[in-house]
Amino acid sequence: MMPVVSVVISTYNRREKLKRALQSVFNQTLKDIEIIVVDNASVDGTDAMVKGIEDSRISYIKHDTNKGGPAARNTGIKKARASLIALLDDDDEWFAQKLAKQVSQMTQAPPDIGLVYVGSEIYDEATDKILKVNGPQHQGNVYQRLLWGTILSSVSSVLVRRECFEKVGDFDETLSSCQDWDMWLRIARYFEFDYVDEILVRINMHGEQISTDYAKLIPGRTRMVQKHAEEFAQHPNIYITHLKRIGKLHCINGTWSLGVIWFQKAIKVRPLEIIKILGWCLLELPLIKYGSPAKYFKKYKGHLCS
Repeated sequence: MMPVVSVVISTYNRREKLKRALQSVFNQTLKDIEIIVVDNASVDGTDAMVKGIEDSRISYIKHDTNKGGPAARNTGIKKARASLIALLDDDDEWFAQKLAKQVSQMTQAPPDIGLVYVGSEIYDEATDKILKVNGPQHQGNVYQRLLWGTILSSVSSVLVRRECFEKVGDFDETLSSCQDWDMWLRIARYFEFDYVDEILVRINMHGEQISTDYAKLIPGRTRMVQKHAEEFAQHPNIYITHLKRIGKLHCINGTWSLGVIWFQKAIKVRPLEIIKILGWCLLELPLIKYGSPAKYFKKYKGHLCS
């Protein structure tokens, strides 16, 4: 019989974190699921750990090389049999009622609802503290809101109808970051979003995420803005915001000359933006020069990278 939900987990060299993520799936009150683990060529014994789990619901696929998270998700989605697909990052966890409540919400929703998401808590493994709670806020036609940035804290928060992927295609494997934002934006062109107003996902922060890796974050965001430039340009306020965000990220990264180029792009769209940019440089850049870039990035991450 077809499972109600296909759970797709992509992983790479995070055996212990993956074990924790899998346990959160096993703890789901909804049991009629299949679990597809796609391994991006791990060398830390992930394969032996997964194959050692005695649960007939698990399928394990291993790529010959590390093709990246988007490619792994695409592999898992193609393998999935259910009409509803849930994604889980290997370092995140679900609360026990997560899938059951999303399926209930989706079952009652009209067919134009393509995605149901939940709230999440951001947990710092180093300090054993919850840093932030992100409650869901946006539903219905969220396309224009998504032009500003993603409204979802993690791919681990979503349940998606299979037909959404059939309509818009795969995750973009050319994006080194922002792949989820790109996907939600594409889905929102054709489907509406809904949510379960509860915190049902834990996002574990441990310093290894792409969101703290400038080498992946900046090229991914740059490619995202270039890919959707025509759509962004129809909304000058949105377009300028993205141009300035890339400029700021370059400044934080120390690639000042590239930052200036992106600031110039924003000024070209609206000349008076030079006042805001100069204000940012005078008030915020000293925090980078004399303070802690990591602390600065953490403080402003929501504005720069969401």
